[in-house]
Amino acid sequence: MTTATDPAGEDRILSEEESRAIRRGVPHPRIPMPAVALPTLGLFVGSLLAWIGATWWVLAGESPWRYVVTVPVHALVTFAMFTVLHETVHLAGGRSRLVNEVLGRLAMPFVVAWSAFPLLRYLHIEHHRNTNEDVTTDPDAWSSAGPRWLWPLRWMTLDLWYLRFYAPRIGRRPRAELAEQFGIAAVVVAAFVALVMTGHGWELLIIYLVPQRLGIGVLVWWFDWLPHHDLEATAQSDRFQATRIRVGWERVMNPLMLYQNYHLVHHIHPTIPFYRYVQVWRRSESDWLERDVPIATAWGTELSASEYRAWRRITDSYDRDADLPRLPHRLRVEEVRRLTPDSVSVTFAVPDDLREAYRFAPGQNLVVAAEVDGETLRRNYSICTAAGSGVLRIAVRRTEGGRFSTWANDHLRAGDELEVTPPSGSFTITPDRRLARHVAAVAAGSGITPVISILTSTLDEEPRSRATLLYANRDAEHTMFADELAMLVRRYEGRLTVVHHHSCDSDRLDAARLAAHLEDPRLREAQWFLCGPTAMLDDLVPVLHEDGVPDDAVRRELFVAPDDEPGELGDIVPATVSVTLGGSTSEVASTGTASLLESALAAGVDAPYLCTGGICGTCVATVTRGSVHMQQNYALTPTEIEAGRVLTCQSRPTTPEVAVDYDR
Repeated sequence: MTTATDPAGEDRILSEEESRAIRRGVPHPRIPMPAVALPTLGLFVGSLLAWIGATWWVLAGESPWRYVVTVPVHALVTFAMFTVLHETVHLAGGRSRLVNEVLGRLAMPFVVAWSAFPLLRYLHIEHHRNTNEDVTTDPDAWSSAGPRWLWPLRWMTLDLWYLRFYAPRIGRRPRAELAEQFGIAAVVVAAFVALVMTGHGWELLIIYLVPQRLGIGVLVWWFDWLPHHDLEATAQSDRFQATRIRVGWERVMNPLMLYQNYHLVHHIHPTIPFYRYVQVWRRSESDWLERDVPIATAWGTELSASEYRAWRRITDSYDRDADLPRLPHRLRVEEVRRLTPDSVSVTFAVPDDLREAYRFAPGQNLVVAAEVDGETLRRNYSICTAAGSGVLRIAVRRTEGGRFSTWANDHLRAGDELEVTPPSGSFTITPDRRLARHVAAVAAGSGITPVISILTSTLDEEPRSRATLLYANRDAEHTMFADELAMLVRRYEGRLTVVHHHSCDSDRLDAARLAAHLEDPRLREAQWFLCGPTAMLDDLVPVLHEDGVPDDAVRRELFVAPDDEPGELGDIVPATVSVTLGGSTSEVASTGTASLLESALAAGVDAPYLCTGGICGTCVATVTRGSVHMQQNYALTPTEIEAGRVLTCQSRPTTPEVAVDYDR
């Protein structure tokens, strides 16, 4: 057996963007960066004009009331120019680094004249690296340290604390940064002294020093204190819990706070322009809410994810077991990537208006349909990405005589469109960041597809959990996601163990091998997920039970329905069956001996199905009237059955009238 290592020199199977999404479970925002961010440039120009106008009024005006207007305007310029500065620090001012360097330096004097742009950039990145750490590590923690009555003074003096924070680190900073800093400081001090000595001290005070203190106080309050105060999580422990958003009054708060009410988006995607924060939030709102991110109203009331949904009047259709319609949609193939000589991964582009319908739980699957040689072929495939990644991808391994898998491996190309049902399936796990558990898995061949989603989703969501994967394949060449797994081992730094078994090397994963693994007591206490051929799982599951693994800690997913004798048909009767699909209802006749699925298909209802063996769960529907007998079930949980869910391919009526709803 071999343990996954860092395969130096091997090409990545996934792009770095995809890899980061899978490793971290971060929804990719899909926001293109313009050559120059025009709103940011416009904010700079508008602020500059406002500063010039207010300054002219101070110098040329005669009314003593002019200061009532000009001081707030100059303070507002400080806040607005900091937004420009903040954007350029994160290279969000445009694709060109030169644009960011120039624009940042031009905005700098309107915020903190004594500071050089590189110095502020260094200190702000320290805040991102160490968010919510103590004040000696996170410079912006100054805003919420000390007694509450002192906070306003701290907000107005953050730049002075920056000097204190920077001083011990001077010896480690680049010479160019220090030279620029000392040069600017010398020029500013000389300019201030010259203004005072020439009798312009009052103008310096009223145009710059007082408004600057007020502007810094407001921006620290809105950029630092409101997003971070009273949050215990740090950027290192859980960056999704280290920053909050504020919702409500968006028409006022968004322009007033220049979108910093959605500051969490910035901490997760620092290079996203400020004017896109709300767009990014809305595109992946359900993914954020699944992480139970900190949310408050505009007036400070904390909201849980469920309270936020109710507050937004968002229905329960965001929940996984809610009444989502399972109608297929045509999705464009975004990429087809070769994994092994006999397998490819297929990534789908999901439009924004369908993103909720295609949100999936770890380990779920979908049905893909395509026209092959004039015939519609449907196949079921597991989704092989982390649940919060924002990437919908399956993997297709060529099987002997497999028409669909052969076509997908040889002919499917990016830009093609396939009919894809929304995700379903009960071979899942529910990550909970409060848990510290061990998740173990057995995967054989393409059985890795749901398992890799389960493991990565769990490790992403549960920082204290660990995982072990026992992965059986013919040989290394035909091991799907080998590079990805090696990358994940590095990513999770000791939390993920991958053990490869290759049958060609006489290292078959059988009952004896599994028993040897179970000598590790941690594996006997793990939650197990097994996906592979029926015969293999039938050999391995008893070993787990013999070693003390409880029945309810073992979940299995089969490739094909087992060859068991079918169950008894039960007291079936002829019936009129009401079938609801896609919002419309059809009445079909059932002889009783035919399954509900067979009756629906015979009447022309395009009901979803795949295996017809009670294993894939594609044909699941809810009984809303009458009763049925389900002959076999390898897909539904007892809880789902109690809720009225049935596999229509295995169900026959036991009352004269039956109603089933595929949309529920």
